Formats: sequence, C-alpha cells, structure tokens
Amino acid sequence: MKDISKRAKVSIATVSAVVNQSSFVSPELTNRVNKAIEELNYRPNAIARSLKKKSTNTVGVILSDILNPYYPAIVKGMDDVAIKNNFSVILCNTSNDQSRFLSYLDLMEEKRVDGLILANISDPEDLLEIEKRKLNFVLVNRRPPGYNTSYVGINNELALETAVDHFATLGYERIAYIGGNSELSTSKERLNGFVKGMRKNGLQISNSLKFEGEYTQDSGYASAIKMLKEVKVLPDAICASSDLIAFGVIKALREHGMRVPEDIAVMGNDNNYFSEEFLVPLSTINHPTYEMGKLGMEMLLQGISEGANHNPKQIILTPSLVVRESCNFIHREKVIAK
Repeated sequence: MKDISKRAKVSIATVSAVVNQSSFVSPELTNRVNKAIEELNYRPNAIARSLKKKSTNTVGVILSDILNPYYPAIVKGMDDVAIKNNFSVILCNTSNDQSRFLSYLDLMEEKRVDGLILANISDPEDLLEIEKRKLNFVLVNRRPPGYNTSYVGINNELALETAVDHFATLGYERIAYIGGNSELSTSKERLNGFVKGMRKNGLQISNSLKFEGEYTQDSGYASAIKMLKEVKVLPDAICASSDLIAFGVIKALREHGMRVPEDIAVMGNDNNYFSEEFLVPLSTINHPTYEMGKLGMEMLLQGISEGANHNPKQIILTPSLVVRESCNFIHREKVIAK
C-alpha cells in the first residue's frame, strides 16, 4: 500500500479506501490508485484482510456424492449467488464417508469459513457435530427428523403423489415402488407420498411390490431383477424414487425382453439432465434444483450478514410433472412373469 500511495501520489488512507471501498474517493483519485495497483500488480493479502475484518468471504459446501447428476444444478445455483456477492466457495465431496465428513468440518473451521451449506444431512448426530462448531449453516435437500431451522428442500411427498396421480389418470392400477435408502429423510418422504397417492386414487398397495436400495442406477437394476424373479404378477407400472433408479429399472426390464411402456410403464423422480436422452425418454417429476441451490446460498449469506438478528426459515419448493415416453401408453392387462 505504501508503494501504491507513492506511485499514485496519494495517502495510504486513500489507497485503503479505494481497495476496501470503505469510503468515498473522487473518481480522479480512484483512477490514479487503480492505475498504480495495475502497474505494481498488487493483490490484497486475503489472510491479513480476513483477520482484520473477522470474515473470509468464503463459504463451504459439503455434498455426499458429486457423481450424482442431481447435484450439479444445485451447486451452480449456490456458486452463482456466492460470486455475485463476492464470496468464494470451497466444495467438498464426502463420498458418503463419515470420517471424510468429519475431516471436512475440521477443515472448514481451519479455513475460518463464514458459513456452510450441507446438502445431505439426515442423521441427527451429524447435525450435532455441525452445531457444536458454532458455524452458520443451512441444510439443503435433506434434513434430520424434527429439524425446523434454516433449510431449503423439495416437497418430496407431493412429487411421488403426483407420479401416482399421473399413473392413475392413464389407467394403471398395479403399481410398484422402488425407493432409496429407507433411513434417509428424502426416502421416507417419497414413500409417504407414494402411499398417499395410492390411497387417494383407491389403488391397492402390495408389500411385494415395494423395494428399497440406494439412489443409484445399479440399485434400481438390482431391485428390478429381484422383482422379475420373485413377483408372479408383475405391475402395470413402476414408480422410481429417483431418475437414476429408474434408469436401472428400464435397463433390467429391456434385458429381460420387456418393453417400456408397452409392457410396464416407468416414472422417475427429479428430472436430471440425462432423463430426456435415455434409452426410453423418461417421464419424471421435475425438481427446481438450481433454485434450491440459489435460495440456500441466499439464506446462508443473509444469516452471515444479520448474525444474531437472523430469523431462520424453511423453504419447501414445489415439484412438477414432466411427461415423456416411458409412461404415456394406457396399459390394462396384467403381465404374468414366466
């Protein structure tokens, strides 16, 4: 700063005011300072500034599986808001590893981040780990039971209820459900929505047609194979709790000579960016994932800015039906497994 003040022929206080935008400086002096900064290739010392400001203008984002196509739009929404507000984002991927999750929490403390967004917290014990570090945080997508503070998510019950409603409108009656890990909040909410939709439409729920696994294509494939082997009267339609699960289901059905939707219809959930281009364009439920990430980051930055005066809130976004080829055929005959 001393070098810049000499080059621009202004006081160090003027240089500081321009660099930190802390007070008004005339356009003429501002231009002189900026020219000197450019000529001297000056870069502010981020560590020194953060110690003085007690803020790093950095936030952490922790995901469970960066390979899941559900998350890129969420992360983009977060990053766009952060950049617009002069914040940097540290992105961490736990790969569903608890020890890695705890290591990242330690790292966030060491880096003195101003806040955290956590995309996949379902375990109350994980929440306690975060709270004891006294960091600002917002949960996105998942939340532990009873959690009622800063959160942005999707109405998962409505998503699956909407899927069942669409099947019922097309005349499907015997509907299977293939879900994710039953311990996760999203899985519980989606199963509740499926059950609610079936009851509302007067459809019978068969325990032999309910399967759980993981939110992966391999898990969807394995569940479909299990169904084909064990269920004598196959369903008219399959309601998958994620698009990745639906991809695995369709792959298994086609490998066993079954047509989608002519023999069995399939509905996904979340509308990821592969869904329209899959083997059979997938009917699904759209989740406004970019908006979820955007609102999550806005909520976090607002909390950082307001401090103790911040009022936590919860935002639940509304999903919507996307009709493609995988369930647009009215099918009324029962398919008997060989």
